[in-house]
Amino acid sequence: MTKVFIAIAILALCATCPLTSSYAARDKSGVLKASNLIGAKVQDIEGKKLGTIKDLVIDPLEGDIGYAVLDFGGFLGLGDKYFAVPWDAFKLGENQKYLILDVSKKVLKNAPGFPKDQWPDMSNGQWIITLYDFYDLPVPEERRAAPDKPKKK
Repeated sequence: MTKVFIAIAILALCATCPLTSSYAARDKSGVLKASNLIGAKVQDIEGKKLGTIKDLVIDPLEGDIGYAVLDFGGFLGLGDKYFAVPWDAFKLGENQKYLILDVSKKVLKNAPGFPKDQWPDMSNGQWIITLYDFYDLPVPEERRAAPDKPKKK
């Protein structure tokens, strides 16, 4: 009976330990939770901080992440803007704790961005082409489709 009580006490302590509880909260299948991505740090390939993920833009028809919205730049709220970065432009960092974007701060300053209170029409074909061209990525076929046409499954 005492051994059972001790085992229960150890399990209870382990459940409250931050390392085991955060580990237990992780998905073991390799998928990522949006709650872990929003607020995640983004760095360049040299390890320099570029900003943080402010939001994710999900394609409701395809069910995938179209863009991550990167919060970068500005000082004391002046000049701040967001950058929609195609999800394909990111790589996962070590232990999925951060994202890597192969763009320097200097280059990112010239990326297509938008004021925090004036989000663009992310279904606009020309905007999509400009965005993917900037990051030197091919525009996925599902992003080329006109928004009023049903997408093929």
